[in-house]
Amino acid sequence: MSKDVYIFEATKENFEQVVIQNSNKLPVVTLFMAVWSEPCFVLSEIFSKLAKEFAGQFIFAKVDIDEQQALREQFKIENVPSILVIQNGNPTMTSEGLLTEEEARVLLKGVHVFNIVDEMREQARKKHLAGDTENAIITLSEAIQQEPGNTNVALDMVQIFIDIKQFDQANDLFNKLPATAKDSDMGKSITGQLTFINLAANKPDIDTLIETIEADKNNQQARFDLAICLTAEYKYEQAVEQLLIMHELDESFQDGAAKELAITLIGMLKPTQPEVASRAQTKLSSLLIQ
Repeated sequence: MSKDVYIFEATKENFEQVVIQNSNKLPVVTLFMAVWSEPCFVLSEIFSKLAKEFAGQFIFAKVDIDEQQALREQFKIENVPSILVIQNGNPTMTSEGLLTEEEARVLLKGVHVFNIVDEMREQARKKHLAGDTENAIITLSEAIQQEPGNTNVALDMVQIFIDIKQFDQANDLFNKLPATAKDSDMGKSITGQLTFINLAANKPDIDTLIETIEADKNNQQARFDLAICLTAEYKYEQAVEQLLIMHELDESFQDGAAKELAITLIGMLKPTQPEVASRAQTKLSSLLIQ
């Protein structure tokens, strides 16, 4: 049975019932907003989405400050968007300004509104980074039993398979996921990783390619293959350097393949490694305007 989603327009007339009385049962996230403010609209959309995701766990109440001047004055709201989290009739948390979805989730977690599966994913991530990959996989397996339709858990598992070089398992699991999962930021990152890994599987190893280039600095195919293999090994900046050298030596190689691969690599890195992507973008842009 689905749980109710609690989203209300709060006014001076219904505030006592919608916000104050209900706050004795559930946390009430009260957004003071203005219809002319883009940040307010964005934040309203974020909390509306979260109210549906965490149905029955909190109440989302919206207050239009232009229409509800009395409430604005009562709670001394000076800027929008402003958030008051009200529990048992009293404000317990406040926030001013636009929040990202991740920051909104952190705010909700402060009033014990969170997804247990997300907690398990975070535990698995920490275990994996600490070298306890076996238990990380066990934790993710337990998470998928809790919520079989959670594709983020499956994506986490694919990433671990990639990290431990179990590429067949990574490809098999990823291919079973729906398009919506593959189109997410994490899905796009994994698509890029698997593409390079699968391409590198048919190339000579890195040491052999380096020896080939040392013997012939102008061997563009060897440099191109080396960039692919370096990317598959997460050596992204080294890969970009090889592609930039290629572009300088002969930008017409395979109809500009070096530039195109660099752009693809930068796009792949933006969601998960924005700083690396930014440095690579700066180097590529500098080269292109010379």
